[in-house]
Amino acid sequence: MGEHALRYAPLALRLNAEGYVVYANDHRGHGQTVQDRSQLGDYGPAGWQGLIDDERALIERVREEHKVPVLLLGHSMGSMVVQHFVTEASDLLDGAALSGTTAVDVMAAATSQNEQSEEGTDLFATFNAAFEPVRTESDWLSRDPEQVDLYVEDPLCGFTVSDASIASLMEAGVAYSSETATNAIRKDLPIYLFSGEADPVGLGGALVSRVAERYRDAGVSDVTLKLYPDARHEVFNETNRAEVETDFIAWANRVRESSETKGALS
Repeated sequence: MGEHALRYAPLALRLNAEGYVVYANDHRGHGQTVQDRSQLGDYGPAGWQGLIDDERALIERVREEHKVPVLLLGHSMGSMVVQHFVTEASDLLDGAALSGTTAVDVMAAATSQNEQSEEGTDLFATFNAAFEPVRTESDWLSRDPEQVDLYVEDPLCGFTVSDASIASLMEAGVAYSSETATNAIRKDLPIYLFSGEADPVGLGGALVSRVAERYRDAGVSDVTLKLYPDARHEVFNETNRAEVETDFIAWANRVRESSETKGALS
């Protein structure tokens, strides 16, 4: 939310070097999908479901163009896309990875309570308040000031989504977090969740752990959880990003090798 795919070019290049083909889409209301800044943060008439439909179209294209295992990685709002997608089409994936994720239904309940209060809450300001004294309004993203400055100076970063768009996300988040929805996930789908222990979005890892437990409770047999001490929200832009990339690639390689072995035996 509030960024774009090209911010992940360094990660894509690292993955290319490891033998991976990387596709990255700008979500509706983000990056190259907008004609001007007035459209930033607007999912459009289709709302959140439009983002999920886009993801399916992209993955189907990838599967058609490359007869290889397909891994889906989503960060922050993108991880919410992954959470939703695996409840609808886990058969299209060989693995799913969630970076900087959270339990959206819990956030939706908290947001509802805040809306009933007289003061209300600025979510990003609340995230940043945990790190006072702060240098910018986006210190909560990373301990690396250079990465924070790149975000602040990027004209396609820093915006929030429209009220209608966030409402559609919250509504979907409650639905895809249900026991019925998570039970629809393929039981042998490898899922990797990773986050910073100082990430306010995941409440210091508590809500990331909750999502992991939901998958385990649903019978998903291969769920991996990794929390990085002192790291904030954008772990791929953190001071220990080399470690984060290496750990992610190790998981991806394991999933790829397992998928290729299964394919050879089938």
